Amino acid sequence: MAKKNKMKPRELREAQKKARQFKAAEINNNAAPAIAAMPAAEVIAPVAEKKKSSVKAAGMKSILVSENKMYITSFGKGNSAVLEYEVDNNDYNKTQLSSKDNSNIELGDVDEVNITFSSKHGFGSGVEINTSNPTHRSGESSPVRWDMLGLKSELEKRFFGKTFDDNIHIQLIYNILDIEKILAVYVTNIVYALNNMLGVKGSESHDDFIGYLSTNNIYDVFIDPDNSSLSDDKKANVRKSLSKFNVLLKTKRLGYFGLEEPKTKDNRVSEAYKKRVYHMLAIVGQIRQCVFHDKSGAKRFDLYSFINNIDPEYRDTLDYLVDERFDSINKGFVQGNKVNISLLIDMMKGYEADDIIRLYYDFIVLKSQKNLGFSIKKLREKMLDEYGYRFKDKQYDSVRSKMYKLMDFLLFCNYYRNDVVAGEALVRKLRFSMTDDEKEGIYADEAEKLWGKFRNDFENIADHMNGDVIKELGKADMDFDEKILDSEKKNASDLLYFSKMIYMLTYFLDGKEINDLLTTLISKFDNIKEFLKIMKSSAVDVECELTASYKLFNDSQRITNELFIVKNIASMRKPAASAKLTMFRDALTILGIDDKITDDRISEILKLKEKGKGIHGLRNFITNNVIESSRFVYLIKYANAQKIREVAENEKVVMFVLGGIPDTQIERYYKSCVEFPDMNSSLEAKRSELARMIKNISFDDFKNVKQQAKGRENVAKERAKAVIGLYLTVMYLLVKNLVNVNARYVIAIHCLERDFGLYKEIIPELASKNLKNDYRILSQTLCELCDDRDESPNLFLKKNKRLRKCVEVDINNADSSMTRKYRNCIAHLTVVRELKEYIGDIRTVDSYFSIYHYVMQRCITKREDDTKQEEKIKYEDDLLKNHGYTKDFVKALNSPFGYNIPRFKNLSIEQLFDRNEYLTEK
Repeated sequence: MAKKNKMKPRELREAQKKARQFKAAEINNNAAPAIAAMPAAEVIAPVAEKKKSSVKAAGMKSILVSENKMYITSFGKGNSAVLEYEVDNNDYNKTQLSSKDNSNIELGDVDEVNITFSSKHGFGSGVEINTSNPTHRSGESSPVRWDMLGLKSELEKRFFGKTFDDNIHIQLIYNILDIEKILAVYVTNIVYALNNMLGVKGSESHDDFIGYLSTNNIYDVFIDPDNSSLSDDKKANVRKSLSKFNVLLKTKRLGYFGLEEPKTKDNRVSEAYKKRVYHMLAIVGQIRQCVFHDKSGAKRFDLYSFINNIDPEYRDTLDYLVDERFDSINKGFVQGNKVNISLLIDMMKGYEADDIIRLYYDFIVLKSQKNLGFSIKKLREKMLDEYGYRFKDKQYDSVRSKMYKLMDFLLFCNYYRNDVVAGEALVRKLRFSMTDDEKEGIYADEAEKLWGKFRNDFENIADHMNGDVIKELGKADMDFDEKILDSEKKNASDLLYFSKMIYMLTYFLDGKEINDLLTTLISKFDNIKEFLKIMKSSAVDVECELTASYKLFNDSQRITNELFIVKNIASMRKPAASAKLTMFRDALTILGIDDKITDDRISEILKLKEKGKGIHGLRNFITNNVIESSRFVYLIKYANAQKIREVAENEKVVMFVLGGIPDTQIERYYKSCVEFPDMNSSLEAKRSELARMIKNISFDDFKNVKQQAKGRENVAKERAKAVIGLYLTVMYLLVKNLVNVNARYVIAIHCLERDFGLYKEIIPELASKNLKNDYRILSQTLCELCDDRDESPNLFLKKNKRLRKCVEVDINNADSSMTRKYRNCIAHLTVVRELKEYIGDIRTVDSYFSIYHYVMQRCITKREDDTKQEEKIKYEDDLLKNHGYTKDFVKALNSPFGYNIPRFKNLSIEQLFDRNEYLTEK
């Protein structure tokens, strides 16, 4: 047995210092520069920025600790974990658990502070990599470093019913908590967007409409509460909700989410639609209650099982929505894709026709190519950029989408069926890459290999890309029976209700939001699946029985697979035809027509009621360039068309947003938007001219545009399209970035609610407290426990007296009313709604953080009947005097988050706020 190398105190301190320095260097290398707030002309593009830590790039996945053992894992196939080594924490003896063929890393020296290893292939093969030893501690009795919040044991009891002397259970728990955080953000945004569709002005109380809906009441009770057994107070609340529900239906704005009210005189069909919409909104409201308030122990607020415990009529709606989507995909799949299928059968001689059809269904519907771990599209783009430039010729413009789809399918079949090993090798190389440049090089090398293999096939596809061939194939009969796909086709019964519920949420999201939400959920469920697999392995073998509220995660493997399907079938829905008049109103308003315009005047301007050839040019132009723009739809969901137009008149704000758009994009916008562009002018001058155009944009600029234009008229039309595109892009970036900033604070509130419930279990002083009465109470109590008896379980506050005293000052600079309003403004995205009211008063616009907090602080200090709040009045005077946000006010408002000092600092200090979450036009 090797003797444990016990360090002397001084040696230990030196080793700790070096480990901290190494970690700091690693963090600095990984940190992308905070450039979003800088004028674009001053930004220097970083060269080959690091994207990931060298530890991950070298193949180490995690270090798990259980009692006196440490288990080191590496990345296996996909996201799977390979158990590589077991290390004894007493003497640091190591035992290899992986087989020679399956091993990815070589473990070197292990001591109290550091672990050294090297990769067996890929990044830095043979080069020693250093990482910190997670068992290193400073005096605690546990072999696992104590968590700074002091909530590890309470979290383990909530999720597993008991505590553990390891870091495995808590890592699994953190993945579940991440799921709840992202759902808190997206459901908050959905609730806001739906309420925004009501168009109610003035009080923020209307924001409670969707957020306070729940699945407690079935539809019949909702539409007729007076004949129910509800209390009088609840009946009154339901009646209010019903009234707003009917208003929402009348606005037709649900059509923006693709919810099409049926045109029928059959009352049963109409009622069935309204019932489904009510169920959808009620489920959204219920999820909001689950993730935004800590109500652990109440079954109806159990996020992961409430859908199985409520009235079956809600589950019927989820079944309907999922089956409707699958039916639209499955119905006549072979006939609908017969041109492409016929071409593929003709080219792919080594495949049976039935097999090609099944693979094509997999490619088009299930989109298994997205689960390969690399981008088929990027490989094809690299191939054509380097070797197949002729395929980009204009002659293929009308068939380009079809041609690229067939090319992608051939590449998909190569990796999915023919050369799986090559695909796995490519995934491994990409995982080991450290920078975007390295990744691009790997794709270029792979594309070179593929070109020699697929050049003739791509030529063959291109030869078939002419109208006559496609037309003949379209007329030909297919001899294949749709039943050959019966084993491949999916329906609602294939999914758990949790997955169906997530699918329902995608109705209210755009394409990017759907992708972000599902990608995160898939990653987290996949991680949880891997943790459970390791915990159950013979080598580790630790207890992993989840409590009743979290049994769903025993099916993490199945849910991961189901969410892949949901991600592939979900998409941003086309606006409903029944909403067209409402959408034309919003489109004209955002272009500068007063929003009080009558329906008849809209019809007259766009000739909506007239029939005839060539008279609907303006209508079609507005449809193609405004209504069908995803950015326009986003703006209507989150903002107000009239207010957006007014905000666009603020040149300072527009110039700031343009400053975040890359110079090359600005050059293109300038060339396409300006009638007589001076391409030799400075970038600042070009941005200034574009800002002026956005400020002065008017519907009159477009009313004479000819849709079927030629010559000079076509040039004018293209310029008008570019101007509208730029305008919508700039306003989208402004609103979207403010929504993203707000999301950080939504997460903080979610965590505050959750942590308050956990601390109540271990701090008697909190047992009788209600967070709603004073959102500062948690931070205040934890600080007092440090000051009075040094009994605070929170190590952030306990071990840092200086910062604790700062938090106490911030707590005293706030009051309960102020922080309550702050919380409500975050929950209801008040900054986005009130942007137009206050943004014009800002003296200097240099970051989204400063915009957000100035508008927020003006909303908080808005004069009401609370004349006793002297602090608010003092802060208001500072705001009006300085025309910018007050730093001390930010800290005072964020004092409820002071119990978690890193989060508090990151949310309160502009320099620490992650500007890389801001969007730019790419």
